[in-house]
Amino acid sequence: MYKSLSLFHAKPCLRKVALPQATIVSTRAFSDAQGPAGTPPQRLNKPDIRSIPRPKDPINLATPPSGEQSIEYSPEFLAQGYDKHEIYVHPEFITDEEHDLLAKNCEKKLRRLASTYEMGHFDKRIHNYRECSVGAWLPNMRSVAGRVAQETGRAVDPDPVDLPDRRPSSGGISSSSSSRSGGWTTVGRDDGEIRNVLDRVWSLFPNSLAWLPPHILDLHQDGEILPHVDNPEYSGFVVGGLTLLGPAVSTFKHVDDPHVRVDVLLEPRSLYFMTDRIRYQFTHEITVGAGQRVWRGVPVPRARRISLMFRDAKQPEKGWGSLAVQ
Repeated sequence: MYKSLSLFHAKPCLRKVALPQATIVSTRAFSDAQGPAGTPPQRLNKPDIRSIPRPKDPINLATPPSGEQSIEYSPEFLAQGYDKHEIYVHPEFITDEEHDLLAKNCEKKLRRLASTYEMGHFDKRIHNYRECSVGAWLPNMRSVAGRVAQETGRAVDPDPVDLPDRRPSSGGISSSSSSRSGGWTTVGRDDGEIRNVLDRVWSLFPNSLAWLPPHILDLHQDGEILPHVDNPEYSGFVVGGLTLLGPAVSTFKHVDDPHVRVDVLLEPRSLYFMTDRIRYQFTHEITVGAGQRVWRGVPVPRARRISLMFRDAKQPEKGWGSLAVQ
């Protein structure tokens, strides 16, 4: 029985101020076909299977036993032989202390870069949200530029700045205020520690992947992500995130048969990823509908939720080296 849902509470919306609208890559839908006037939108189209990005090296993610209770497959999903490994959930991937560190710093970034909740996204698939990307949390060696340098035999500086970690020694995660960040850019006080936490995520994947900057998506307690299929033109093979603050249930439905579905419980501190057909042949959604706010008979409270998201970049057909400036 899942007993921890009542521990999470929504926080009030921050004051509204005028800011330019940011761009969220992950929810750019492949199609946004509308139904006839006065009818709901049609289900979104899926891209051709041949257009789904393919990684150079195999990705071997397997949900640990602790995560199996967080995933429910429909009988139709199981009967059609879909690969369970295309959904990955790892509860308690980070500690309570790491969760609080990430949540605090996400809040700082949002307050500075996106201090108002947007009521509508440009593709109409997400409502009542805030977002921003954090390039400072992505080491050069894992970025597109780093992969280009590696494939062309050039040296990769882990980062242009190598400063001592600024976090004082006061218990916490750091054991020594004199420890260096090992190549991390520590422009912010906690950036070195944050990068070490995030590096555990990137380390799950082959080194041949290049990553886009981490993306913070803050969904208000009344916000929702409507069903959509990701567009393969905007990122690579995998997308996932660390769940912060509040729980949610994410639902995946095959575009051609919504009975072929997977429901996933995303608790705070959990890490999730979706790949291959689950990402590009299924819609995914997190809504405020009562039917999606229950997990095995237990109500899931509506709560503010931050997802710190990870996406790999789409690799050119001729390899990363083809992007090098001659």
